[in-house]
Amino acid sequence: MTTGSGADRTLGARSASATLWGGVNMALGRIVQFATTIIVARMIAPEHFGALAVAIVVQTIATNMAELGATAALARGNGDPDRIGPTVFSISLVTSAVMTAGAVLLAPALAAAFDDPAATPVIQVLSLTILFQGIGAVPSTMVWREFLQKPRVVVDVGSVAVVLVLVVPMALDGWGAMALAWSRVGGQFFAMVGYWVITPRRYAPGFDRAVAKEVLRLGMPLAMANLVVFVTLNMDYLLIGRMLDPAALGLYLLAFNLAGLPSSVITAVIRATAVPTFGRLFAEGTLGELAGRFVAGVSYCAFPISAMIIALAEPLMVTAYGQTWAPAGIALATLGVFGAARILVELFADLSVGAGRTVWLFWVQVVWLVALTPALYFSIRWWGIAGAGVAHAAVACLIVIPTYVMVLASVLGVRAGELLRGSIAPLAAAMVAGFLARIATFSITDPVMALVLGCCLGGSAYALLTFRQGKVLLRTVRGLLRKGQPLPGNTPAMEGRP
Repeated sequence: MTTGSGADRTLGARSASATLWGGVNMALGRIVQFATTIIVARMIAPEHFGALAVAIVVQTIATNMAELGATAALARGNGDPDRIGPTVFSISLVTSAVMTAGAVLLAPALAAAFDDPAATPVIQVLSLTILFQGIGAVPSTMVWREFLQKPRVVVDVGSVAVVLVLVVPMALDGWGAMALAWSRVGGQFFAMVGYWVITPRRYAPGFDRAVAKEVLRLGMPLAMANLVVFVTLNMDYLLIGRMLDPAALGLYLLAFNLAGLPSSVITAVIRATAVPTFGRLFAEGTLGELAGRFVAGVSYCAFPISAMIIALAEPLMVTAYGQTWAPAGIALATLGVFGAARILVELFADLSVGAGRTVWLFWVQVVWLVALTPALYFSIRWWGIAGAGVAHAAVACLIVIPTYVMVLASVLGVRAGELLRGSIAPLAAAMVAGFLARIATFSITDPVMALVLGCCLGGSAYALLTFRQGKVLLRTVRGLLRKGQPLPGNTPAMEGRP
């Protein structure tokens, strides 16, 4: 179970240590990013955030298609990077350049599709980040593959800090949405350079037809799945932009980002090590027996945070961004349910990639998109931006999660109930904690006081209800961090029993 970084370091120990540093990375990065959003939200009108939302949709879809999923072959940790790296770099470089040029040329048409012509220059500027990500794709993947999360902290936090340093003076000078776009370009450039500095190996462009066929066989279904999932997760922006107005889209963007904060942090921490770890465990034949414990551990950490967001949506929105953004509170409450579901969905996707089943992953995303599109249309038509959250939550909980569970049960050779059993206790405890927080703060008019009281009460209730599970989970993590301790094969640490 040892890897190339030293015979005395097991996969479990390396993975746990990297996950710890990934957590530090995400915590620092998100704190700076959240502070940046709070500052800018008080300087820029909601419609400017609406233009940024349009540009982010285009950028995100193009970025995740840019290297055609080729970096997945490096990330899984099974192939020889010296053989794969040059070809993957060439694919990433060419495709990201094509995507960048396409986004610049098609920006007017893309902005018109969202019924927001003001987004055209924002799309064109933000498209530069596609090229920078393509140039840094192989170095960042090598850092990921080799569990180098400690030096990655400097790069990622530095990138977010660059955004903050650039965006504030630009916003004060009246740049509007362009301040948001140019600052992100600066942050991405810093990240690109940083990954090239810390990567353990650097490769020049090269091309091997046999390698290209190999990596694209794995990567193309993943790239298509990424395309579908990002269309799915941004369909709400398209429909809100066309059915409502830019101000409503700006309100929804901040609500969606705030609701997704737990999922983005937790899944980013997991992804610091997930695919390389899952790939190795699948090759050893132990991923199936451990998958349910991963699900239980993630659920334990994620569900109470989402419960507090749902229960304290309005005071949270006002405290963070000011009274101007209070109308977004109703959307935040419904999106909080989706935030919790999305954490499980992202973990299931990583398990699928680790098992090498990217074709299955693609078809699950297709099912998701087909179900979500009409649900979003009618929900937005009936309930406005709050309806988008309702549609997301309903489709994720009733269709996407059950589909993933059936697929993974077949791929990993486990029963469906084993994957979800450990998440039942955290879910029940989080619901109780959220209910108590909501009842206790219902009549409090001061948003800060309501937020503090609700979090303290809800957090205490959750800790008491899940005390035994939390204690055993903590002991398991400490064991993994000790040198030489393997990943648990039969410990009940993540069983999820109260």
